[in-house]
Amino acid sequence: MAVPENQTLFADEFTAADQPFLAGLSCGDEPWSQAATEWINGSEVLDSIEKFGTKVWVYRNSEADDAVVGFASLAATGWQRWPPPAGKRSRLLYIPQPGLDQRFRGFPPDPEWRYSNQILEHLIGQAKDLARQIRQHKPPGKHVDLLTLKVHQDNVAARKVYERYGFELLAGFDDNKHLVMSHKLELGEEHEPQP
Repeated sequence: MAVPENQTLFADEFTAADQPFLAGLSCGDEPWSQAATEWINGSEVLDSIEKFGTKVWVYRNSEADDAVVGFASLAATGWQRWPPPAGKRSRLLYIPQPGLDQRFRGFPPDPEWRYSNQILEHLIGQAKDLARQIRQHKPPGKHVDLLTLKVHQDNVAARKVYERYGFELLAGFDDNKHLVMSHKLELGEEHEPQP
């Protein structure tokens, strides 16, 4: 594989028609990587979209290129206990499954253009947009400003990326070898128009 150039990824909203283009995607051999590959290539992604209104994006090097670099997903939860397991009932934004094709790990070499960073930056931007939409259309009790995810306890590389973007580990919580991380979204102050 040639070294990918420094370029911005294209994000397209995923549909069932995209699945044939993902047949060659492999996130890796680690258990968490295999789970990500199975999620996007199987029925789980379609179930998540249908049942929970999950938004899913596929990322490509160009609009004309069918080769997928990775994918990411975002959902607004119903009422969940936060912090788990016994916190108060809260609404959260949740990343059900991100994935990066193993061929693109660590690429491009320049961290400013690295694909994992671009995908996470796009996902945080989409989470902020969704949180703002919820604020516009829902009463204050239903507002959300916390983005959450689960990461396998042995996936140190992913944890480091998430921490670089302000995700914090929820101490003392383990869900089937997965740790919970959260990121407080900076939404800015909302001002009422002045007469």
